[in-house]
Amino acid sequence: MAQFSTFPRLLLLAAVLLATEATALAQTSAAPAPAQLKDGAFRRNGKVYRLQAGQQFPLTVPLRFDNGLTLRPDGIMVSKSGIRQLLENGKAINNQGDVVLYKDDMMTPAAIERHDEQVTGGSTVVIETPAVANVAALVPLLASTTQRLAQLQQLSTLVNERATALAAGKAPNPALDTQIEQLTQQLRP
Repeated sequence: MAQFSTFPRLLLLAAVLLATEATALAQTSAAPAPAQLKDGAFRRNGKVYRLQAGQQFPLTVPLRFDNGLTLRPDGIMVSKSGIRQLLENGKAINNQGDVVLYKDDMMTPAAIERHDEQVTGGSTVVIETPAVANVAALVPLLASTTQRLAQLQQLSTLVNERATALAAGKAPNPALDTQIEQLTQQLRP
């Protein structure tokens, strides 16, 4: 008989634990999500919105950006020099005043990370290559380009000499034609 009297108590305890767990879960899911969008403004379907702390609001008063650009509620951007231009649908302006693509450039780094995790199941690994390594890789390419430019300049000079001779009614020097042909062969990919 003692076992039956503890059973209702265990059920009551289990119900209290489940209720506590459900309350904690509801509080966690009710917490505001971290901001997904950078602050700024954007235009969609002909309407202009302001982005602030991850929330969007219709723009009702002109908004001034760091570079002096002003965006009016009708979507007209006015630069510091007074030049007026309509912000295109799908475009946004970040806080610095740069016009960017809304879909690509207004997500916060944390939102990009979350999106990457959802899509790929992992996180993106960023590998920074020192600038010195990049410059070192460009040196042979630069040398090759410089040599090619010198050959093109030489070819241009030879073709100009040939055209001058032909314009004067003289037969071009056969050695000139040979040089032009050799340079043309060297310049072919």
